[in-house]
Amino acid sequence: MTGIAERRTAPPLSDAIPAPRAPVQPGYPTLFRRGHQFEIALGQRLALGGFKGPMDVAFGPDGWLYVMNRYPNDGHLAGVRWVQVNVQDDGYEFEVVPKDPPGKPGSTGREWLSGLQMTVCDSEGVLYSADEYRHMVVRCRVTGETIGHWGDPGTRPGQLNGPTGMCLDADENLWIVNTLNHRVDHYTRDGQWLGGFGKFGSAPGELNLPWGVAVDPINGTIVVADWRNDRVQRFSTAGKHLQTIGRPGHGVGELHRPAGVAVDSHGDIYVADRGNNRVLSFNYRGMFVESFIGDAVINERGMKKVLTNLDMVRMRDNIENLDREKRLKSPGSVRVDNKGRVYIVDTGRYRIQVYRKWCKVLGDDEVDPPTLHVDPVLT
Repeated sequence: MTGIAERRTAPPLSDAIPAPRAPVQPGYPTLFRRGHQFEIALGQRLALGGFKGPMDVAFGPDGWLYVMNRYPNDGHLAGVRWVQVNVQDDGYEFEVVPKDPPGKPGSTGREWLSGLQMTVCDSEGVLYSADEYRHMVVRCRVTGETIGHWGDPGTRPGQLNGPTGMCLDADENLWIVNTLNHRVDHYTRDGQWLGGFGKFGSAPGELNLPWGVAVDPINGTIVVADWRNDRVQRFSTAGKHLQTIGRPGHGVGELHRPAGVAVDSHGDIYVADRGNNRVLSFNYRGMFVESFIGDAVINERGMKKVLTNLDMVRMRDNIENLDREKRLKSPGSVRVDNKGRVYIVDTGRYRIQVYRKWCKVLGDDEVDPPTLHVDPVLT
């Protein structure tokens, strides 16, 4: 979310102690963790086949990744498009651009959509994205055909007001963060409102400009990045508050303006800790596991671009510190696939950093009973 949140004045956060971590629950595996290994960087700033303003990535049923780029208002590039790429950093030749909004025949997404924020793709190859400025959801096929849009702007239940994060549940209905309404709402893919929850505040279960949302695939609970409250909260589908994860700050396991959130097949939670330029992972109990600060260097596409310009080659040869090139800058979204990969949309660096999770699922005979588990103290 850009251009909205900082205009809102919020009350000071409560000093209350975060809610206790969730106990061990059935359905969640016990993992022997080996950490995450950096795998590849997709795209590159101003490079051949690069991105410009990447906001989110969706997984298409055709095996392609669709990276939503929100272009600045700079003439013919203004607006939004999805760029098709795969995890081998190939593609880029095909773009999906929304076309023909009502009353504006012949115009494109570069002209009428300026506020698309996050995106998902269903099993039929339809891309959905929320426009935080026009308060609607746009639908396009991965083949490039624009289906249309839906949404009723307003503050009443079911209406959209600055929508940002979205995800699909097991039935392929949409959970959408209604940021300026401080709510999370449930819709069918064609826009029928199914319910929702949330109210403004900083107490447990309340929301202040929420941003990202994800469904836990193990039990169907809803995990929300509570942006202005600098925390993540878990709710039942009926809106019952179940868990608070993280707390405001810049230290270990602390959050500053969390944006996107994702939950993998083991129940691990990944949070784009945008204000701290990193991604944090927690287990389902809310215990901090690991921090990602970025490991990408210039990729092959970027190197080819640099080598076409002798001045750029000389400038790069005189860089005193390449460390910043690796690091994340204002990551806006994080997604996980079914192969153990974590995709960090490194918005400020115009790329996606991909990591692979390495772990072993332990059987009951390989670990002490859950009743003996204790939480270590963070240091």
